[in-house]
Amino acid sequence: MNRYVLCLLLVLGLAVQERVFAQKVISLENMTLYHVLDRPDASQGIYMEDTGHRLDKYTGTWEGTFKEYKIKATISQQKKYQVQDNPPVFQDRLLMQVRVFDRLGKAVPFISKVMEGEGGGDDLQVKRLAPNSMGAIVEESYKFQFTYGYTGYFLQGTLSNDMKSLTLAHAAVIILDGSGWLPEFMPRAKEAWILHRTSRVPPRPANWNPPYRGEYNNPGGGPPPKPGRPSQRP
Repeated sequence: MNRYVLCLLLVLGLAVQERVFAQKVISLENMTLYHVLDRPDASQGIYMEDTGHRLDKYTGTWEGTFKEYKIKATISQQKKYQVQDNPPVFQDRLLMQVRVFDRLGKAVPFISKVMEGEGGGDDLQVKRLAPNSMGAIVEESYKFQFTYGYTGYFLQGTLSNDMKSLTLAHAAVIILDGSGWLPEFMPRAKEAWILHRTSRVPPRPANWNPPYRGEYNNPGGGPPPKPGRPSQRP
């Protein structure tokens, strides 16, 4: 009887092990759920892992002002968050919890008609020095999505070279409930929150280069490196 139980446990263990190892692990860089759905190896599940630890430098506490509002944000990591059930898809992501205060210092609530005060990480985009796909970073951005009901508000984040300031620019708004109303403290097109780090600055990644002044007009950037040179930035 004991031998039968041991054999059964061994078979179950091998089945679980096969399923665990069948799960495909891919880099989080430049990947979204839509890119993953058509992969032939997606049937057993996919884990979009931050293998390069690109999210570490965003975590911490941040403060800034926007239209006389004071913005306080805390950014943390969430490992292996499940974004889809069948096939199972997981990804590492950032969460940004935000508190807003008016010019008198009174907290402005994220009430039901406004937005929820937590933004979920949506997409990490990394551009590297060509032609080496593993070369130095020349541009990086990370997207946060604030939601309420059928409304989605997207902020595109870029870090300064010294990792002490974070620009969260208006990227897009999706409104499906017909209200069309958005809170005053959220940036519109060509506007941005500029937040300054109030927590300890993390160690500088070995291959980190600043985002250049491009699509999101990041104030901490500069011109992109010329081809064939490691970087124009210190």
